[in-house]
Amino acid sequence: MEEKTWLMHKAVKTIKRKYKVYTKYRNSKHPACMRADKKAYTEIRRAKYNFERRLADNIKKDTKSFYAYARSKAKAKINVGPLVNKDGEVISLAEDMSEQFNKFFISVFTNEGNESIPEAEWMHKGPTDEQLCDLEITEE
Repeated sequence: MEEKTWLMHKAVKTIKRKYKVYTKYRNSKHPACMRADKKAYTEIRRAKYNFERRLADNIKKDTKSFYAYARSKAKAKINVGPLVNKDGEVISLAEDMSEQFNKFFISVFTNEGNESIPEAEWMHKGPTDEQLCDLEITEE
């Protein structure tokens, strides 16, 4: 049985009980096996519902858990690549793809030089003695 994060103690207990009953009778059509199976199925559904309800209730406080669970339920896994560069070559190695992304981002973003930083306009319009000119910060 694979480990599920949403399985609670009661659900695990009913699943173990189901296996124990089946081991005893060795017939899935036996009434005791059918009852144990139905009870385990109901308890699993209840545990999963309660887990998902808690995730939804706590989404404002704990978005990480919610999105991790949502990603685990996705059918398709998101992968990057392969990429095609300017020359039409297909790039599939992770290191080469990261280099290609780096080149693209360098071309898109501008690098402004430090020599053309504008001077801030003096905003204080009151008397000179009310200006905040020097600010001394001490360790205390």
